[in-house]
Order: sequence, then C-alpha cells, then structure tokens
Amino acid sequence: MSSQPGTFVTVLDVANVRGDQWCPVCKAYTGFLADLVALHEGGVAVVGTVAGCVICSDPDDPEAHRG
Repeated sequence: MSSQPGTFVTVLDVANVRGDQWCPVCKAYTGFLADLVALHEGGVAVVGTVAGCVICSDPDDPEAHRG
C-alpha cells in the first residue's frame, strides 16, 4: 500500500467589493476596488487588491479622455 501526499484545494475569490471610487482617467466615480482572497484549509488569506473602472475597463466601448 503506497502513501499518497495530502491533496490541498485553494479557491480564489473576490470579496469586499467597494464601488463608487474616483477614477482619475475618466474623471468619474465609476471605479471599484475588490480584495482577492484565497480560501484554503488553514483559513482565508488576502492575496491582493484589484482595482478597475467600469467605463475605462469596457473593451467594447472605451471612453474617450475627458480633458
């Protein structure tokens, strides 16, 4: 009988989404921040923060710079 190492599963998820952040590119409150978390056997760890803008990040219709 062979011994196999334990299998660990880690799941990445987005948590604590904060909207209505100021976007300096399109000069509107359309930005967002979200924490990227890892869920694993030992608990939850914050891996980093993701930032973006719903207008500037739209690949189908990019907003022109408002000067």
